[in-house]
Amino acid sequence: MIFKNKEFLNHFSTYLKDKRKTLFLCFSIFFIVVFLLLSFYVVDSSPKSWDLLVSQELQEDPSAILDILMKGFSWLGTVYVAGIMVVVLSVIFFAFKYIKEGFFVLSCLLSGGVSYVLKMLIDRPRPTTDFVRIVEETHYQSFPSGHVLFYTAFFGTLMVIAISSGILKLSWKILISSICSAMIVLGAVSRIYLGAHWFTDVIGGFIVGVLFVMVTSSLYLRSKNKQIQ
Repeated sequence: MIFKNKEFLNHFSTYLKDKRKTLFLCFSIFFIVVFLLLSFYVVDSSPKSWDLLVSQELQEDPSAILDILMKGFSWLGTVYVAGIMVVVLSVIFFAFKYIKEGFFVLSCLLSGGVSYVLKMLIDRPRPTTDFVRIVEETHYQSFPSGHVLFYTAFFGTLMVIAISSGILKLSWKILISSICSAMIVLGAVSRIYLGAHWFTDVIGGFIVGVLFVMVTSSLYLRSKNKQIQ
């Protein structure tokens, strides 16, 4: 039974490698189309029914402790803190001679520029006190969520590095991937809870973040495979 499972995994892994370019193209087109449709959907400044429903559910039972926790998760995505996290982690990778990993992490700084350009183009206003409880005042436009885009790019990058690592055990790969996934989800939830974003803003940020990681990780993995060969 174990032999059959290993054989299946080997065949499946070979299949994915053979179809890698096709899968990459299909997923890229899918996410781009979804993002464009979502952008047209939210270009009208009025909040959508999904947005109101999710915000009401997450803000239904506010508390001082929850406010602090959500502000904490959100704080990690602020411009200066995010920049420091990226630079410090990149320096650590460089110091231990993991040059490709260092540049891979450093590329996350570009996500801020991507977020800013998209916000200016789509120009969707932030949620107001007419509809939600505003716990944290924010600036710039609302769609897509820059925090969620960064969280997806940064923690997604860490997941790719961990999963593709040849020195980490499977248990560590699962642990790191679980923590990174949780941080992305909690970051997204915090932005809605704080009244900084609508649900559709968060989804938009996540989609662009996934696309960002797909592009940067493909370059990283390609260079890493060339080094092995």
